[in-house]
Amino acid sequence: MSFRGHLRPGQGFRPFAVWRRTETVTVTGRPQTGGYEKRGVFYGILSQAAPREQAQWKQLGTPISHTIVQRGTENRADGNDRLSLTEDGETRFFQVQGKPHDPGELGHFLVYHVLERRDME
Repeated sequence: MSFRGHLRPGQGFRPFAVWRRTETVTVTGRPQTGGYEKRGVFYGILSQAAPREQAQWKQLGTPISHTIVQRGTENRADGNDRLSLTEDGETRFFQVQGKPHDPGELGHFLVYHVLERRDME
């Protein structure tokens, strides 16, 4: 499958790393959350969320700042996963809000609504 878009430099597909929280069990058998573990990488396009979308998600109690469109469905992230994007030595982190949306339900693209977080590492 060939994909040719008319994009300006810097608007193309970028590699996003998917990070999922690990859960362990203590010696006494209680669940314990650990750190985050890298689950894979996918290529996607990052865009600022429209003001209308931001207001709609804020009313639902889960604010968003950006939208990420992933090509394909490999290494898909789920709700509450983290995504990281490293460019020019700087890493940006995004918290996935809700489940990804598959427009057309054909498995060609996934749409993530995310909140950029500057307090994550």
